[in-house]
Amino acid sequence: MSWRSLIAAAGAGVAVILVATMGAPALAEDALVSLAKQKSLTDTPDGPKDQLRKFGIDVDVWITQFEQGVTSGAIKRTARYGGIMDAFLHVDGEKLGFWKGLKFNAQYEHYFGRNVNRQDLALLPVNVAQAFIERDGYHSALSMTLTQEFSEQFSITIGKFNMLTLAAQTPLVGGGGIETFMNRSFALPSTGIGVSSPESVADRLIVAPPYLLGGVGALKTKYFDLKVMVADPRNAQQPRVIQRPFERGVGAGLMLTVPFEIGGLHGFHTVRAAYSSARGFDLEDIGESQRIARLRGITKKGYRFVSYAVQQYLMQSADDPKVGWGVFSLATLSDGNPNPVKWSVVAGLAGNNLMTGREDDRWGVGYYHYRLSPLLLSGLAMRRIYRRSESGVEAFYNFAVTRWFRLSGDVQIIDPWNPVRTRASYLGLRLQTKF
Repeated sequence: MSWRSLIAAAGAGVAVILVATMGAPALAEDALVSLAKQKSLTDTPDGPKDQLRKFGIDVDVWITQFEQGVTSGAIKRTARYGGIMDAFLHVDGEKLGFWKGLKFNAQYEHYFGRNVNRQDLALLPVNVAQAFIERDGYHSALSMTLTQEFSEQFSITIGKFNMLTLAAQTPLVGGGGIETFMNRSFALPSTGIGVSSPESVADRLIVAPPYLLGGVGALKTKYFDLKVMVADPRNAQQPRVIQRPFERGVGAGLMLTVPFEIGGLHGFHTVRAAYSSARGFDLEDIGESQRIARLRGITKKGYRFVSYAVQQYLMQSADDPKVGWGVFSLATLSDGNPNPVKWSVVAGLAGNNLMTGREDDRWGVGYYHYRLSPLLLSGLAMRRIYRRSESGVEAFYNFAVTRWFRLSGDVQIIDPWNPVRTRASYLGLRLQTKF
């Protein structure tokens, strides 16, 4: 059975459940309301998931499908269908019989189908959830982390981190590409310490590795949250990173988040600084002859990066302050060599629909601009490869049929870094089911 057939069957099964529930007049209304409010399709009261939680085990399976097309601007107009299955495991060690504060998390991903990321002229993938599929390479990925909470304020986590999943926790804008924005500029912002990988078509130019091997220390106080991360700067999806960690250098980052209120509305300021001792391709060598470039190669040592982000609610629910909408922005600055992106700006509005009964809906509209390093652009131009900085806008609306069954519409308009076409537009549909 094909993936498309399997998922179509799953969708049909959901429809059968809903129809069957509606067909029993005496219990239909209460059962339907209960089904709609569940966090997932199988998360029934006192059901198997509820029983497992008593032992500290929480399991979730999400399937997100995409139908996305390039409607104008690319060399060839095309549409692709594909998706991703995410399986999550969360274990509370104390409830399972181990010591207090021990947590284990794992996430398995499996990609299926195709996507439009390689069918266009854009630098940043327009569908980040499927951006790291390689034709003869990765179609699945496993991330695992182990956390020890020493107190309510301090914890240490080690392992292989899924950066898309971490980005999904960002207030308002979210991330990860499966619930809010789909473009990488919003769903996986720059970290600036990734090693450039020109040989990897899927990664284009790495501005934030999707997986990192390392550790994070987190300190939470009433006045600020502080995180310190030490990691291998390479994409941990590559087996060599697991086999020989830190052989090409060490990346370190510090992130400080300060909460504040304006007129009783919550907001957050986040400052981040990062440095990597890894060596990257010296962008000054791009314009040299091929013979000289081969001799000099990857010689530039050290990636430096700073960023500043703001999330500010403009409207909040009186019942749940985490439900609301507001403004977000992110500005980054790097050394520009070996980092291929000198600076970037992301800004927009996003959050929940606060209309009565639609609080689970999410929406957003945003603008991004990635200013590429002048050394990169001038070096490519000397080789008669003409590129430019990239900018674009994206808007989406995520309609919650139930809390676990969502349909999104997405539109993007981009001025791609390849000037063969002045502007490209994309339309997409996204269907997510949480089992």
